[in-house]
Amino acid sequence: MMTEFAKSLMTIEFAKVLLIILGLVAAVFVWIWFTNAMAAQMAGWKNLVEKFPATKIERPGDTFKKQSGWIGSAHFDRVFTVQLIQEGMRICPYFASRSPILIPWSKISEVAVSEARVFGHQQNILLTVEWEKQLQFSLPPKVLPTIEAGVSADRFRKIEIAPLSELVKERWKNRKNR
Repeated sequence: MMTEFAKSLMTIEFAKVLLIILGLVAAVFVWIWFTNAMAAQMAGWKNLVEKFPATKIERPGDTFKKQSGWIGSAHFDRVFTVQLIQEGMRICPYFASRSPILIPWSKISEVAVSEARVFGHQQNILLTVEWEKQLQFSLPPKVLPTIEAGVSADRFRKIEIAPLSELVKERWKNRKNR
């Protein structure tokens, strides 16, 4: 039989443990919110939203999650969801999920296409956007027909990637010439 004192002590201990767990969960959510806010601030996402506002109406189009990109000198690995729609590319980062942007096809200054394979993987398409900072997004090769329909042919260029064995040979040759 438990005494009243033991029951009250267990209730107090349980409440303390519960408060600690809730505090830790709250701290995790605050940390996530803080890091997302800092990522958006450092990337200048607010300026992008002002420059390329997205329409409120959802449009049909192919969607590609976990795409990479560069904003200025910052690389964001697998944080963008890119949707290709008739007007352009609708881009939504995980750190600003309520503030997507819509980049019109006319604002894409260059489409770099690589047909080479590196380590057995086909290379992505790199899109460069006209903006005050470097703004690039990497997309899978299967989007090429959609991009070709929206971007003029004079903005496309092919990238040559040498096989790894040739890169190693060149590096070895240059090492001996020093």
